Amino acid sequence: MDFTFKLEGEVGKRAAYRERVRGLFARLEGDETAYVVHDVSASGVALVDAEGRLESGRKGLLSLAIGPKTLIAGLPVMVARIGGQGLVGLAFGELSLRQEAWLDKLVLEIQKRRIDLRKAREMADNLEDKKTDRADEQT
Repeated sequence: MDFTFKLEGEVGKRAAYRERVRGLFARLEGDETAYVVHDVSASGVALVDAEGRLESGRKGLLSLAIGPKTLIAGLPVMVARIGGQGLVGLAFGELSLRQEAWLDKLVLEIQKRRIDLRKAREMADNLEDKKTDRADEQT
């Protein structure tokens, strides 16, 4: 099945849905600097590079970690965009099927958790659910 579609109101140049992960950081092979990950998608990652170490066009292998635990390593990347406020966009290169599946799953799991949190907040704020004098409860 090969088709394309566009959602009404869809704007921007994003190639994939991006999510933020609190506590996620990245390291480039051969560079001891731990860059805070601003957001991640299946097609790339945005890093905070306040010191301006990364240069456009630079290629390398990236590792993603939370705390001392490396989650995935050896992701081929290229610095695609230097943005304002120290943000740098890196595009993933040729990923293995395992790497691609891992990134897809990461973004999907974050989306699911965000939806669950939003639903929980909405339920807590829904005054109708807090009423105790409902007719259907008197049986």
